[in-house]
Amino acid sequence: MSTVLITGGAGNIGSFIADQCIELGHDVVVADNFYNGRFRNIEKHMNSGKLELETIDIGSEEMVRYVFEKHRPEYVSHQASLMIMDSNKFPQKAIDTNIRGTFNIIQACHEFGVRKLTYGSSASVYGDPRVVPVTEDHPFDNRTLYGATKIAKEALMNSWAYSHNVPYVGFRYFNIYSERQGLGAFYTQVFQKWIHAIHAGEEIIMYGDGEQTLDLVHSSDAARANILALFNYDVKNEHFNVGTGIETSLKEVLAVIEKYLGKKAAVKHVASDPHLVRRRCASIEKIRNMLGFEPEVSVEEGTRMYVEHLIKGKI
Repeated sequence: MSTVLITGGAGNIGSFIADQCIELGHDVVVADNFYNGRFRNIEKHMNSGKLELETIDIGSEEMVRYVFEKHRPEYVSHQASLMIMDSNKFPQKAIDTNIRGTFNIIQACHEFGVRKLTYGSSASVYGDPRVVPVTEDHPFDNRTLYGATKIAKEALMNSWAYSHNVPYVGFRYFNIYSERQGLGAFYTQVFQKWIHAIHAGEEIIMYGDGEQTLDLVHSSDAARANILALFNYDVKNEHFNVGTGIETSLKEVLAVIEKYLGKKAAVKHVASDPHLVRRRCASIEKIRNMLGFEPEVSVEEGTRMYVEHLIKGKI
């Protein structure tokens, strides 16, 4: 078995990657500054002897090098990222983390001979899609700083990682959600906000008519995509969509939340922001054909777990 370093390993996707690597028998090193990550997401592994924690910021070349030199990982899954909302608030930090941090990881992977690198990009690189479902050859049409940093990450992989012989696979995540997520995401924060509000009998906000769609993929499925790529030596230097290929409207999300809370929501409709993406739906033919990926967690099941988790924590 091998040592796997996961940046952002206490976060929404990274912690599920840690779970799955440990289940496979690998040793895991989690590198996280706990801006988005939560200790509770990895707490169950802390006394297992299978996980070590390094509290670092990947924007620091010195810290990144220290972790690689100490643990000598054979595989790296790079999930650390400043999310959409935080990128808007802290643009310089978004550049430092998402771009400079990625460069630091690539450099260290090269220097220490890492066998495979996976990392998270985003469907934000496509902007408001011209064609749905979106295939990987859809042109980039980003309108946000967050999306720009993801495009820059992909450019670094296509150039620097490729020229320095670091085999990589990147994932353009669509609407990732789970009970472990924070509020840094933009579209899927409705889960936490709506569940809390409806449970408390408070009004919720719905933009527009609620017919705008998401391609909702559970974080555990996104993690499994990384696992499929990380230990596959035949697939490298590729980018894949990670979604379900199913469009779910905000109205449908609300109906499932109401079902599992056993309460109807008081909904306030406000004008939709014209900058918001109207439809999200991924083509997953490429990842299905090349990695054998199939999403396993339905929106119904994922929402049930989300509601139960928040209720158990007494919201």
